[in-house]
Amino acid sequence: MLDDTTISSAVEADLMQLVALHGLLDFALSQSLTGNTDDRILEGVVILTRMIGRKVRCVTSKILDGESPRCD
Repeated sequence: MLDDTTISSAVEADLMQLVALHGLLDFALSQSLTGNTDDRILEGVVILTRMIGRKVRCVTSKILDGESPRCD
């Protein structure tokens, strides 16, 4: 069975932002794990984690419920 699922360019942009945020989070965590315990890095990890969570919820809503929510 073939399922041709399409997404809007807005959802595609949101997914690309999620990938970029994940890359930043990965970098910040790797810096922390290598011993760089600067408070700014740990603060960045917390902020990125929250941003990714909000973006995932918003994109999920867009995909499941339609295109109405705006993800910033």
